[in-house]
Amino acid sequence: MSTSEHDHELHNEAHHAHLEAAHHFELAAKHHKLAAEADQKDDAVTAAHQAYIAYAHALHGAQFAEEAAMEELAADEVDEDHGHEEHTDHSHDHKGHAQ
Repeated sequence: MSTSEHDHELHNEAHHAHLEAAHHFELAAKHHKLAAEADQKDDAVTAAHQAYIAYAHALHGAQFAEEAAMEELAADEVDEDHGHEEHTDHSHDHKGHAQ
């Protein structure tokens, strides 16, 4: 596999992971809203069930978000290792916050 093919594969994997993260975060938001509605109706069982589903989707979203970030970083390192000018912004500290 050539460097450009490997780089393209990493970007495709990152793209997929970003989409999956977004999908799971959207589902988490939907289920949190359903939990809030159930809570407002004093339906503790449904509220707890919906909250648990929301939590699971949020965890999956975070896993895909981490995967996307790691794929982006790997693609960026391939670009830098092979002299390509385009790479991601490294202006963030290790905690992910702008300096």
